Amino acid sequence: MQVNWESKREQIGVSLSEGLSTRGNRSQYDVAYGCFLFCGLVVLSISAVAYVPMGEGTAVFLLFWAVPPFFVSFVCMLIGIVLSVRLWQDRTLLILSVMSVLLIGVMIFEYGSSAFYNAVPVVYGIGVVTVSGVWFLILRGKRFPHLRKGA
Repeated sequence: MQVNWESKREQIGVSLSEGLSTRGNRSQYDVAYGCFLFCGLVVLSISAVAYVPMGEGTAVFLLFWAVPPFFVSFVCMLIGIVLSVRLWQDRTLLILSVMSVLLIGVMIFEYGSSAFYNAVPVVYGIGVVTVSGVWFLILRGKRFPHLRKGA
C-alpha cells in the first residue's frame, strides 16, 4: 500500500518548505553555511601554507596574510555554531558544528600522531567546503522553493 504524502500534507495544511522556514528564514541558513564555508576555506589555505618553503620574507608575508583571516574565521565558526543550534532542525548544520568542535579539540590537545594531526584540518576543510557548496548550489533552492528567483 502506497501512501500519498502530498495529499496528507495538504490535509493538515503543511507545505514542503514550511517545516524549515518556520524556524528561520533563508538568510539565517545562508549566514550559517557561509560562516562554515569561510572557515573551511581558511583552514584549507592555512593547511596549504605548511607546504610552502619558508624564508624570512615568506614567514613575514604569511604572518600578515594568515593571522587576520584565522581570527575572523574563529568568529565565523562561533556564529555558525550558534546559528546551527538555533536552527537545530537542519541536521547538516549540526554535523558541521560537531566537525568544527572536533577540529578545535584536535588542534588544541594535539591528539593523535603527526600524520593524523596534519590530516584533520585538510579533511575538515574539504568536508565543510563541499557541504556548504552543496547548500548554496543545490539544497538552498530545494528547501526554499517559494523564494527562487523568477518564481
